Amino acid sequence: MAKVTVRLYGVLRVDTHLAKEEIEASKLDDIFALLNRKVDAIYEENVKEKPSLEHPEKLSFKDAIVYINGDRCSKKNKALKDGDDIWLLSPASGG
Repeated sequence: MAKVTVRLYGVLRVDTHLAKEEIEASKLDDIFALLNRKVDAIYEENVKEKPSLEHPEKLSFKDAIVYINGDRCSKKNKALKDGDDIWLLSPASGG
C-alpha cells in the first residue's frame, strides 16, 4: 500500500464535497472505491439534515481526467508509490 494525496477539481469536487484526501492504496482504481465509500458516508450524514439531498453519482476512472505527479495517466490499474500526488479533474467544467 502506498500513501498518496488525492485532489479533486471541478464538478468532481463540487459533487463529492471532497477537495483533498490522504489515502492508502495499491493502484489507481482502488482510489475510486475508497473515495466512493467516503462520499457514501458524507451523504448518509448530510441526508439526515436535508432529506431531499440527491446522492452524488459514483466516481469512476472513465469519468475523470487523471494526473499522477503532473503526468497524465490513462491506466486505471497503475501501481502507486508513496508520496504520489494524484489529481482527479472533471472532463468538462463548463463556462
